[in-house]
Amino acid sequence: MNEEIAVGPPARVIWPAPALLVVASVILTLAARGEAPFSGERHLTLWMHRNSPAPLDWMGAAVDPLVTDLTAPMVFATIFLAVWWRWGRHPAIVLGLAGAFTALTRIGDIVERPRPTTSGAWTDHHFGNGGYPSGHVVFTVLVLGTVALLARHYSSPGVARRLAVLAVALSAITAWTRISDLNHWPLDVFGALTMASATLFGVSYVERHLDALTAGRTRLRDLLGLPT
Repeated sequence: MNEEIAVGPPARVIWPAPALLVVASVILTLAARGEAPFSGERHLTLWMHRNSPAPLDWMGAAVDPLVTDLTAPMVFATIFLAVWWRWGRHPAIVLGLAGAFTALTRIGDIVERPRPTTSGAWTDHHFGNGGYPSGHVVFTVLVLGTVALLARHYSSPGVARRLAVLAVALSAITAWTRISDLNHWPLDVFGALTMASATLFGVSYVERHLDALTAGRTRLRDLLGLPT
């Protein structure tokens, strides 16, 4: 006689990426707190500056003016309104959460680090000139990454793929040119990448679980644009 073996739900596997990104962010932040470039930073910065491909420099020059302290809020507002118009209030609010995190990098530097120079010298830090992490990279990764995540649920697969490719491409270009143009040291960029990516996991978690977390709260769900 054959026995039926009851099979329960598969054990949940906790993806380690967010935790690893948080740990990496802490390690990079501690490494960036020195009074000189971290080991290898000077050589890597100057090599990238001297060997940066011209097409990357051109694309970086086109993207950079869109993510300054003055223009980034306007760019974000445009993307926010476009998301609300195309996909609705709920995804726009999720994007607003990501935007709130990017604003933290505009308030002040976690670590005061000067910009590199053409000789690789370590100079004095001035607010808004250099600093850790790179605000450009945080903005690009987090805002465009959130749009790409939302597109998986609110747009067609083709559009979602194109937005994901665009987010990765612009993030990579921004990360490279912030170093090659001598706007940031490598640790400023690597720290921005790990912080923004870790936060992106958090935004994704909120987006996926907000429906369950607000179950039965009619007013809150109506405010968030969720079905009641």
